[in-house]
Amino acid sequence: MFTGQYQHTIDDKNRLAIPASLRDSIDVTKEGRGFVLTQGLDRCLFMFTQTTWQNIEAKIEQLPLSNAKARNFQRLFFSTIQKIPECDPQGRILISQLLKDYAKIKKNVVIVGVSNRIEVWDEKNWKDFNIEHGKAFEEIAEGLF
Repeated sequence: MFTGQYQHTIDDKNRLAIPASLRDSIDVTKEGRGFVLTQGLDRCLFMFTQTTWQNIEAKIEQLPLSNAKARNFQRLFFSTIQKIPECDPQGRILISQLLKDYAKIKKNVVIVGVSNRIEVWDEKNWKDFNIEHGKAFEEIAEGLF
């Protein structure tokens, strides 16, 4: 399970260090090595372990081809996927320019552990998200539970 938030920067070669605490929380015998990185929702990036990705991929593949929204979602979602075999020896991954542009990532990012996924946010977008939604945390929780 991924938890916490971490401030990091992307270097000039588009490399991002994944915090050791997040990397160490992965059981590679169950989850496999490496990650799948794709555009997420709310202008952030989603990063999944191999096993979690396989489960998500199977669900998305079950969407009916006859449904235009399903087809459009599949096209947009799968066309941005970046498979990362594993982190480099310094714990870094390379983020494609396409994904950086989608998430409006400049240099400073916030890496957020969200249960079965890791999210990568541009620092300003993360602050804006927290300003907009942070105050409603209790209200959101009451509506869900």
